[in-house]
Amino acid sequence: MEIVVNLVVAVLILGMTYALASEGLWGAALMFFNVLFGGLIAFNFYEALAKLLADNVPFLSGFADTFCLLSLFILSTFLLRLATETLAPAMVRFPTPLYHLGRWFFALACSTLTVAILLLAFDTAPIHKKIFGVIDYKTEVPFGLGIEREWLAFFQYSTGQVFVTHAPGTRDPFDQYGDAKVFDPRAEWLLLHEEARPYGTESILEDAAGGGEAAPPPAPGAAPGAQGANENPRDPKVVGAAVGGGVVLPQ
Repeated sequence: MEIVVNLVVAVLILGMTYALASEGLWGAALMFFNVLFGGLIAFNFYEALAKLLADNVPFLSGFADTFCLLSLFILSTFLLRLATETLAPAMVRFPTPLYHLGRWFFALACSTLTVAILLLAFDTAPIHKKIFGVIDYKTEVPFGLGIEREWLAFFQYSTGQVFVTHAPGTRDPFDQYGDAKVFDPRAEWLLLHEEARPYGTESILEDAAGGGEAAPPPAPGAAPGAQGANENPRDPKVVGAAVGGGVVLPQ
């Protein structure tokens, strides 16, 4: 079953790559940056918006994270696409070798990024702990590449190093980013969202902590990385670690 999921993800990426490459280097490059900034916007604001939605529309609370993440991603990407097409409607000419190399590179990068964000949206959904019966926090799809982990690592890095906001007195537990308000400083996002999914009996955090008491799952819209931010980072309940801007999870 895992090989089937890997193949489906790979085929989806390749199919989107072929479609995007037809837009040429200029179109594929613009679309890549539209998706990149759309993803950054979505991950920056979906938690706050989901909490607001869950507090005011209780019957949607179970789907608040997924709905807000996908809505923000689709809307922001659409608006960015509209803006770039309006500001730069003409095709830019490039040397032929650069044109073909560039269009396939940006098309593949854009497709991979899009699929990674869609997979992470499934992680926030109220479904089985193993998505499609296969994908859990240890699974790296497709074929060991772990594209969703790479996005989480990049977004963590962007909040700590690039688009930095500071919150004095709330330092990250590993002192990697100083007093920056960093996303998921303990690299627990995948773990906490798998634990929060309602179907399935596995206790992910309890197993990862060596049989200790499992941490409570995050509420809709709650920042997964902010839970227990002032606890001792060497506590056995801390089951992830942020190293060098990347995400390191227990195997």
